[in-house]
Order: sequence, then C-alpha cells, then structure tokens
Amino acid sequence: MIGILVITHAKLGRELVNAAEFILGKIENLETIAVEGTLEVEHLKRTLGASLGRLDQGQGVLVLTDMFGGTPNNISLAFLKPNQVEVVTGINLPMLIKAATARNKHAISNLGKVVGEAGRGAISVASAILSS
Repeated sequence: MIGILVITHAKLGRELVNAAEFILGKIENLETIAVEGTLEVEHLKRTLGASLGRLDQGQGVLVLTDMFGGTPNNISLAFLKPNQVEVVTGINLPMLIKAATARNKHAISNLGKVVGEAGRGAISVASAILSS
C-alpha cells in the first residue's frame, strides 16, 4: 500500500484528514505533519524523513502539501525520489479522498497525476455553474 503523508502549515492537514475520515472511515498508513512557526528546519527534515520511513511499505509514499513554495513543500521536495516519493501541492479534500481510495489501483509514478487531476477537477466557481 502506498503511504500518504500530509504536511501543511499549522494544523490544516490534520483537519483535512479528520474530514476525509468522517467520509471514508479510518485511513490506514497515513500521517500528518504540522509546520508551526517554532519548528527548526533540521528538526522538520528529521521528522519528515522518519515519517517517510514508517509509511513506505515498498510501494512508495505520496506527500501532499498545501502550497508550492511554502516551507512544507520546499522541505518535502528534498525527499522527492522517482518511483518512491512523489510530492503534490495544493491539497484539498477531494485530493485526499482520491489518494486514499486510488492508491491501491495505481503505482506511485502515476498516483500523483491522478490525485492532482482530482484536485483541479473539484475546483468550481458556483456562479459560473449555476448560470449555465
């Protein structure tokens, strides 16, 4: 099973996981890391590396971050490894649900793309839809 690591500013990731588990039930092989202003970069790198080690069951780990260019994403990119660790930014609830439900159907090399498409596809402007 592909592991899922959600690393975000503050507790955003934990709350997204809470919402996803409200819908799906308990999601196995998933961890969250909250990046708070008081965390030092080296400590964060060690924490992230340890999480990746626990989550990787031989099929890789999908890392979901909140914002490209932010600290959670920048530190995660240091662990990017083809066919082992993939990083996808812009996490939203549909992305997390897709990651949890599709990770047994896709290799890590394709799962990031599938999750990214699910996230983009779930973004809508209500007035544009309702006026059609």
